[in-house]
Amino acid sequence: MIAVLFLALAPYPVLAQAPDAEVDFFVKPEQTDDAAQPSEPLTVGDQITLRLQVDHPANSRVILPQLEPEWGDFEVVDQTSPETVNHEDGTATTERDIVVTLFVPGQYETPPLVVTHRQPDGSVEELAAPVINISISSVLTEDLELRDLKPQAGLTVPPIWPWVVGGLLASILLAGLLFGAVMWFYHRRKTRPVPLGIPMPVIDPRPPEVIAYAELDRIEALNLPAKNKLKQHYTLVSDCLRAYIEGRYRIPAFEQTTTELRSAFTGAGLPMQQLSAFMTILSEGDLVKFARYAPPVEQVERLIDEVRAVIEATTPQPEPEEIPITLPESEVMP
Repeated sequence: MIAVLFLALAPYPVLAQAPDAEVDFFVKPEQTDDAAQPSEPLTVGDQITLRLQVDHPANSRVILPQLEPEWGDFEVVDQTSPETVNHEDGTATTERDIVVTLFVPGQYETPPLVVTHRQPDGSVEELAAPVINISISSVLTEDLELRDLKPQAGLTVPPIWPWVVGGLLASILLAGLLFGAVMWFYHRRKTRPVPLGIPMPVIDPRPPEVIAYAELDRIEALNLPAKNKLKQHYTLVSDCLRAYIEGRYRIPAFEQTTTELRSAFTGAGLPMQQLSAFMTILSEGDLVKFARYAPPVEQVERLIDEVRAVIEATTPQPEPEEIPITLPESEVMP
């Protein structure tokens, strides 16, 4: 009966079991033109490429370890990213190259290396990589016999006088060039003509109040408020008043804000009434120029008159001339 059952099932193929993962760890051969050429022995400081290769089912996953810079006696120089290649027979290969180096001659073995394999059914297994034996030779030759130092070579000392004479001539030439350059610049500076077209600064000898009155007349003739140019009008009037302040009190009014001018006037001992008049006009001008303030028409029309009044109030009055008193000749004491 068993034999009959066996013969009945014989024509049907048996399902093949998925192959297990296999780990290979070896020194990657050098890519040379002559495959038959033997590789040279490894010496101190050579970079050795180790290949970690795992063959596993295509539907499983392999996790390759990431090494530290110091791996036992080895120094890890570089590690490539893991690469997986699937094959037509249902298997795959996952590999990584590890570049290491050694700095002391001798025989070495790679430290333990464990690969994690997650099988298709979800189970996990750890696979140990083979140990690689590496021999490192010294870069020194076998001939280590100590020998005496070679005698000091005899060198002829060139004469020094050409260098001395050449240095003196070079110094004299350099001094002459510097002297000629200085004289040329000095002569050019003295004889350089004044360029035309550049106006020289003109100092107005008139008193500050006379200059201010003339400027106010010019501004009034422009009639800017009627042309809807209120900002330009207040700007010209404020500049005229600041120029008068600079000429009268020697205060840099154009370089200071209105608040800074208040402090400067206070330090100069200006009377409070005159200080208030200056500050009122300048503050109103700031509002028009910077805050887009539109004062009433009546206030705009009397602006120039107010500035004239302030200038008149702050202009020093001339001292009266002394008239000599002459007595009649009869009253003159003998």
